[in-house]
Amino acid sequence: MLGVDAAQVKRWASLFKEYLGPGANPVKGKARSFSDGDILVLSYVSYYWENDPDMEAIRIGLNREHHFEDAFIQNLNLHTPLLQEPPDDLDETWRHGILLAYGARYQYLELARSYRIIAESLLRSALEEDDLAGRAYPILFAYRHTLELYLKLIGEIAENTHSLEKCVEMAEKRHGKDFPSHIREWILELDKIDPNGTTFRYADENPKYLRNAEYWFDFVQFQFAMKLMFDGIDKAILDLNMTGRPVKT
Repeated sequence: MLGVDAAQVKRWASLFKEYLGPGANPVKGKARSFSDGDILVLSYVSYYWENDPDMEAIRIGLNREHHFEDAFIQNLNLHTPLLQEPPDDLDETWRHGILLAYGARYQYLELARSYRIIAESLLRSALEEDDLAGRAYPILFAYRHTLELYLKLIGEIAENTHSLEKCVEMAEKRHGKDFPSHIREWILELDKIDPNGTTFRYADENPKYLRNAEYWFDFVQFQFAMKLMFDGIDKAILDLNMTGRPVKT
């Protein structure tokens, strides 16, 4: 990463130890380790190191925190894996990432609501910035995925299906009650143009329903319809939970 051998790194760690964490100069027998901050320091040292280095100038730069300049941060990011070991000092103050762990982050209904927030945000910004043409498919995909997740939650559906029509039928059967007719019709319309959840995911998908016809799709009306739909389903799920009925998480 720094273009030098281990012996040089060890030398720098000793010369500039006051700028490094304890892991950079461990006790004998313990493996040497470097934090992200250490790497920035060493990157800065490496950049300004010469055959006859100006040690004072390098220390002045470090004291002024010049090692936090974009070039050194970019070099650190370039050599950082996406999946990292959790830092030892990780706590609630770390706001620029999340701790990925199976089943440990989202509570019941929280993930569906998160997808809904993203879908609504995408549509709102596209309408405000007059850029529906460039963002329509990602918006439709986000809403369609959110709807599928909501339906599977309210229907307590474990079956591996992406069919909105089937999800509606199973949810209605599960609770012995039909969706309001207008909401059911909107869901089935989305299912016709995207029966497998792939129409808006891939550019070359072309469902049979769209092959011989054209339709005007009003995103302002769509925004209204989706809000009405999600609010209703959201309330129904919460009502089921309040009755004490067991739900899958």
